[in-house]
Amino acid sequence: MKLVVLRGGCAADAQRAGLEPAPTSRHGAIALSDRGDQWALLNVAPNVADQLVADPTLRHHAGLADAEVRTVVLTDAQVDHVSGLLSLRDGAPIALYATPAVFEVLSQDMPVLQVLQRYCGVHWHVIPVAGETLSASFRVEGLPDLEFTALATDALAPRVLEPHEAPVAVGHSIALAVLDHRTGQRLFCAAGGQALGEPQLDWLSSADCVLLDDRTTWPESGDLPVPDWRAQRKVLLARNASGVGRYGFEPAYDGMVIEL
Repeated sequence: MKLVVLRGGCAADAQRAGLEPAPTSRHGAIALSDRGDQWALLNVAPNVADQLVADPTLRHHAGLADAEVRTVVLTDAQVDHVSGLLSLRDGAPIALYATPAVFEVLSQDMPVLQVLQRYCGVHWHVIPVAGETLSASFRVEGLPDLEFTALATDALAPRVLEPHEAPVAVGHSIALAVLDHRTGQRLFCAAGGQALGEPQLDWLSSADCVLLDDRTTWPESGDLPVPDWRAQRKVLLARNASGVGRYGFEPAYDGMVIEL
């Protein structure tokens, strides 16, 4: 399993200036592959579309910049995570994986799917987390070694919902656990400021790599129960540096590559 952090191409800018890549507050995406030739984007900010076209460093990752089908897995419908879909409209057809609640937002409250259908086309893949179903396993086409598990989490409702105080439905926010059946390695990703509890911690504690947002909260303990984790790589998708370094977390930066 291979991951590449995309934050808009600032690593390429740093390289041209002779500087080392540095953490950035930019939103972006996580590119995920099983064998390094086909990729899925976990969420997508607008600057990522430009990076896929213009960043020369991505040529080292076969199939990432020039995908025949652009696969995107959404963990929620927050604007910072979905607005990049429109920036992909002039590229390859999009295979979109999301929960029913997220598809509803993108069809009605923020109807980007209608726009995309008129440009590149969108093929829907429903992640069945809704109602009383709090977790579901699924596969992503083109990544046969990887098994994804979506875990419902508590988080703020997308701001585009009317009224904004509307109750959050199951599936509005998910964390992702990914198992590589070829290597046995496990990834846990919570990228949207979710509140994690015991069901998610069971998956997180067995992961070899953990990606967390700096806004992640822990309702029961109020702190990170890090000592019990087996993860050798702990990466903070930080908008600020306050949590970096604590418990061995390292900051994500544009162009960061993680191989498991």
